[in-house]
Amino acid sequence: MSESGKILAVDDNAALPRRFTHVRVPVWAMIGTAAALIGFAGFAAYGFRENGLRLGNELAWRFTCLVFFAALVAGPASRLMPWAWLRRVGEERHQLVWGFCASVGVFIATLIIPNATTPSSVEHEGLTLGMALFAIFGGVLTAVIAYVAVPKPQLGEQSRKAMLGVGISYFWLAYTLTGLSHLSGPHRPDAFYGISLVLMLAALLLRFADRFVAKNRAPRDAAQS
Repeated sequence: MSESGKILAVDDNAALPRRFTHVRVPVWAMIGTAAALIGFAGFAAYGFRENGLRLGNELAWRFTCLVFFAALVAGPASRLMPWAWLRRVGEERHQLVWGFCASVGVFIATLIIPNATTPSSVEHEGLTLGMALFAIFGGVLTAVIAYVAVPKPQLGEQSRKAMLGVGISYFWLAYTLTGLSHLSGPHRPDAFYGISLVLMLAALLLRFADRFVAKNRAPRDAAQS
């Protein structure tokens, strides 16, 4: 091989790692992977027995709650607080919504797959009709949220926002009512449910504040123009 051919081959081989360095993993994929790892760690903590199945599913549910809060407040926070990094997060908030959808998918998988593959016993009831219906409804609703997270040409903006609002409201109520039931019901004290309830209320207040500021700003901008 000539000297120029050797140099060309070296340059091609050197360019290959640089191409890989430009490959960016989407935020939603990283969130979904984190949810899967958390659920798997819960399973492994008790040797993939009954307690491990419950722990993995519970950890996945808690992780989705935190991601849901981040997706809820990303937009309002980026508009209310003039910070550059928050503005960037707000511009990419659909990635957080998709990440939430991916983590919900992992949560549903941690609920269905272990219960469907583990034989029923005295301590383990296996996959029930209620679990299956919950998984179907939750999966369909999550798919709708993921679909309307960004504007679609075939959907009107009002229709898209209405569908997204219904899906978000359902999960907000689910997390809020779950937190209330664990605080007031016959459950063991768990600080996480108190924290999750505070997060849901804080997200609601922040979104109300965002709308209030937007309504007051619109007439002022119109008067100035």
